[in-house]
Amino acid sequence: MRLKRTRPETPGVAMSPLIDCVFLLLIFFLVTTMLKKRDRDIDVALPESSSAVRLPPANDVTVIGVNREGRVFWDGVASSRGQVRDRLRWLAEQSPEQRIRVDADAEVAIVHVAELLDACQLCGLANVGIRTYDEDYNRGR
Repeated sequence: MRLKRTRPETPGVAMSPLIDCVFLLLIFFLVTTMLKKRDRDIDVALPESSSAVRLPPANDVTVIGVNREGRVFWDGVASSRGQVRDRLRWLAEQSPEQRIRVDADAEVAIVHVAELLDACQLCGLANVGIRTYDEDYNRGR
């Protein structure tokens, strides 16, 4: 009588729990990257004001910055004045009630700030404010 020789089974790796773990990690990383807030502020020395109206910070605010040299920034990215005017026109068409915050350096010539405010007014954007130094807001910076 001939006996059949049985080979020991080689252990296998179950793939379905491994795939589940990979998908969970993928979802975790996608969610955490979407929670990151964009830093739209530019490095300027803000003017001080004793009579400023305090508004809570919001993520839906469009930030236009002007540094000491008069360079203009749109949401933290350097832009030309023509690009800013074009974006303001587009913004006025899409959402005329959009909040706009102007961050201007305390040492910048007032003509640069007035130019931005005039451009906002010409486009029909009325919800515009100028950011001033606030001890509570700037403590974390």
